[in-house]
Amino acid sequence: MTPEELLSQLQDIHEPATIGFWPLAPGWWVLIIMAICFIILIAYLCRRHIKNNSWKKEAAKTLAELKKQASEQEYQRTLFQVNQLLKQVAMYKHNDTSIKALTGEAWYTFLAAFLNGPHTPNMFTKAQLTLLTEGLYKQAADSNQSMNTEVTQLLKTLNEWIKEA
Repeated sequence: MTPEELLSQLQDIHEPATIGFWPLAPGWWVLIIMAICFIILIAYLCRRHIKNNSWKKEAAKTLAELKKQASEQEYQRTLFQVNQLLKQVAMYKHNDTSIKALTGEAWYTFLAAFLNGPHTPNMFTKAQLTLLTEGLYKQAADSNQSMNTEVTQLLKTLNEWIKEA
């Protein structure tokens, strides 16, 4: 036999069938399950973050309303409303309704620890804490304008605290 005859007896090379994407290899299934778990975890963390910080949005909204009203009313009224807001925030964050009854020195001590906590150290001055706890009971003196300025500064600091807390 000649080489040409031998070559003519050979069959063409058959390519193997192409591998389809289905069924997926086990590694792909593991990757898909891990991706789904990761997406669920991220959604859960986002939802928890939004839920845990919803008080900030509500407090900032209430504080903005207080700022608008501050110039139109006596500073004692504004301080009363700020104290109410702080007690609501503290009761929410500590899940303790006994905070509502705090007054005087106990309220001052609590506020000093609560407002100047580890995330916001020394944000509130001693004068601002005193204004919060005692300013409510001071009579309107001739320096009503200076008290309104102090209250305005207190509201500004409180707004920063809400953002940082």
